[in-house]
Amino acid sequence: MNVTSFQQLFEHDSPHGRTYAALVAHPRSTLAELAAHLDRPSGAVAASLEALCEMQAVVRIDTNGIAVWDAHAPEVLSEAESRRRQQEIARMHAAAARLGETFRSVRRSSRGAGATAPIYEIRDMVAEFEELQQSARSGVRLVERGPFLCEGERAERLFELKSARIAAGVRYQTLYQDNIYQDPDRLRFALSTNSAGAQARTLPDPPLKVLIADGERAALMLHHDERRGDPIGIRVGPSPMLDLLIHTFDVLWAMAAPISVNPNEPLEERDRAILTLMGLGATDDTIARRLGMSRRTVVRRTAALLERLGASTRFQAGVQAMRRGWL
Repeated sequence: MNVTSFQQLFEHDSPHGRTYAALVAHPRSTLAELAAHLDRPSGAVAASLEALCEMQAVVRIDTNGIAVWDAHAPEVLSEAESRRRQQEIARMHAAAARLGETFRSVRRSSRGAGATAPIYEIRDMVAEFEELQQSARSGVRLVERGPFLCEGERAERLFELKSARIAAGVRYQTLYQDNIYQDPDRLRFALSTNSAGAQARTLPDPPLKVLIADGERAALMLHHDERRGDPIGIRVGPSPMLDLLIHTFDVLWAMAAPISVNPNEPLEERDRAILTLMGLGATDDTIARRLGMSRRTVVRRTAALLERLGASTRFQAGVQAMRRGWL
């Protein structure tokens, strides 16, 4: 029974609907009786009865050589049709899920046309972040800032994936927003992966959310509102845009401070003096003379400060020290 013919059973302006309604009101009627009730030619009523029998909405009963027709209960027909539609919807969803996997896998592969492709759903964005990490061979650069893609168990699974990839030798550089210090669970994840060999730094307000795998592919988050209808993210392949994302990450990384168990840990006055003189352009020899220290001690403490601040130059060390409120 198709949907159109089923709907006709309850439409009194359709021939089949009128015939079915007449049988509901006048059960076990002959063809002549139905024709009289409907004020329709017997041939037209017979055609409707034949169609209704095929739809299993009515049944023909032969009694003592006389044919009469009766209607099946409307509720039974409605429930049967509802079950049929639910089965069709379930099959449609299953087929859509299979096609969806193909849709996403094609766009994650080199077969996807163009250097960029839009992403419209949060679950696809999460799947893209997972796939990029799973396929990474050498390194992952990640800018992680809120609002986050997932919480709870899903966030825990992503942490486990990250830990597994680190154990497999993939180098991780993760740049967090400073408010990670107010999020105990994420801070715990970050410190745990750091102890396993990852690197993590923080910035007050990173301007983007992106994951770059092996310097070859990336996923860029644009916003988190699926209801807007425009892409929430972009899948990026080899292109000038990917080069720009990599360069932007490297600049942000150089500006960021290493994540710390105690981010507000105070600075010793001697180290503060060393940083101040470094910022003024003083050499190690000058700093040693001004502070009454040996040159060897200044070199050692300067190296320790650079490492603590995640800086590779004295200028970067000064920027990081000011960010931390040390100067």
